[in-house]
Amino acid sequence: MKNLSRAATGIDLNLIPIFIEVVRCGSMAKASLRLDMSRPAVSMALKRFGMLFNVPLFTRQGLFLEPTPYALHLTVEMEKLLGLIHDQIANAPSMGESIPAPVTAPECDDATPVASTV
Repeated sequence: MKNLSRAATGIDLNLIPIFIEVVRCGSMAKASLRLDMSRPAVSMALKRFGMLFNVPLFTRQGLFLEPTPYALHLTVEMEKLLGLIHDQIANAPSMGESIPAPVTAPECDDATPVASTV
């Protein structure tokens, strides 16, 4: 299994919900209210997220941000992925329930510390 940690990839996955909310709202001001974040924090997060791509994600239309077709495509795909993550967490087994065996075991990296379970 590849190491997809933030340290290895440089990608902060916390930026994804902020990006999606700006697309939904059409403005950083509205998104900041819905996210309970300051406008500068939303602006910085959006800037950091945009730096991951070689294409613009928004065009400014006065006070509003118009998502590009690529931004709309990203939003749809990322909403699907976030939905899958939420479903996996919501459907996690409770204490004492059996856990389904993985189809394939993840590869072990000797540099990866082993976590113990109690």
